[in-house]
Amino acid sequence: MYIKSLDEIEKLEITGKGIANVRKQVPLGPAQGWPDHVVRVFTLGPGGHTPDHSHDWEHVNYVISGRGQIEIDGVKHRLDKGAFAFVPPNVKHQYSNPGREDFVMICIVPTKGEY
Repeated sequence: MYIKSLDEIEKLEITGKGIANVRKQVPLGPAQGWPDHVVRVFTLGPGGHTPDHSHDWEHVNYVISGRGQIEIDGVKHRLDKGAFAFVPPNVKHQYSNPGREDFVMICIVPTKGEY
């Protein structure tokens, strides 16, 4: 069994081409006994965004707090607290935070999606 508060998980600043004001926490994955998936928590600060990208794995999102958006194949969708989103494999997508508060979401991927 593994139990830990999100407040106890280190937040790492994510950098790279097309990334701005994004931090990541990894509360669950192979190290905690779930060999097939990784649970990540992303915090996008105001104006933050991930790169516009695609990959060959799916992911599931749940918005913990704030308001953000996901752009899928050129169409923007608002994501409010409590929203779920499923992104299929090989679909171009980007997350962003156009607001003034942090946008915090859970992102679950197969272990090959954690890099």
